[in-house]
Amino acid sequence: MLVTRQLTPRLNSFVHAFKEAHKVGTQARGQRRVAASQASPAAATTTAAAAARTPCRASHFRRETVCCSSNRDQEVGPMEVEIKLRLPDRGAYDKVASLLASSKTASYAQENYFFDGDANQLEATHTVLRLRFYNGNDKATVTIKGKQVLDKGIGRASEVEEDVPDAATARQWLQEPSKMLEASPLVNQLKDKLGIQHLVGMGGFRNQRDVFQWEGETLELDQTSYDWGTMYEIEVETVNPEALRPKLETFLTSNAIQHSYSKSSKFGNFKNKSLL
Repeated sequence: MLVTRQLTPRLNSFVHAFKEAHKVGTQARGQRRVAASQASPAAATTTAAAAARTPCRASHFRRETVCCSSNRDQEVGPMEVEIKLRLPDRGAYDKVASLLASSKTASYAQENYFFDGDANQLEATHTVLRLRFYNGNDKATVTIKGKQVLDKGIGRASEVEEDVPDAATARQWLQEPSKMLEASPLVNQLKDKLGIQHLVGMGGFRNQRDVFQWEGETLELDQTSYDWGTMYEIEVETVNPEALRPKLETFLTSNAIQHSYSKSSKFGNFKNKSLL
């Protein structure tokens, strides 16, 4: 049975964190405009100081749930911060996997499905509702995310997540999505906040995720399969993205692995039928 206490404060924190993520993206764009127009050491110093004051912190909600009796709910803020780098092809993907093979810790075949209200309430509020399955029915999670703000390969998005006790039961929600409104405490809170009466399935995509330890962080190597193509990506959740990103790029470059900054979230690619 899922424990429902403290979900309302978490959703309120989710809304606050989404606004913070949007503000960070706006600040970053403004800083680039200042640097371009002034191009002076003083301007660069101002920009660096502003970046150092960025209030975002990683929450690691992929591994943090709200269905336990722990008090960690109150300690972890609902903001996910991650480095996101695109790999050009399967060859680059395989090379990264080979270099990190000795530090591999897990492998997941993920199925990702998305939903909206029958009046598009979630799209209107830039909110994403995802149901994810791991390795068939080994595990299922429900996640609510804000729109990800991406800047030079660093993504920030508000996020809250809960485990589903019975993944087989969650499979039934693919045929009857509205059952989630009552069965999931997290979605039930969202229903009350946005006035959602029915949920509608949007479809989804598959993702093969291999997990490694690298530089004291968890590095995730993804092969994401859409109906219109496949993309390869590295993701690293970290509290120090600006410091870790150049280390990751150096690791790739020194091993002759081409890469680029991701320009869209996986959901954004799904929604827009793109591979960015």
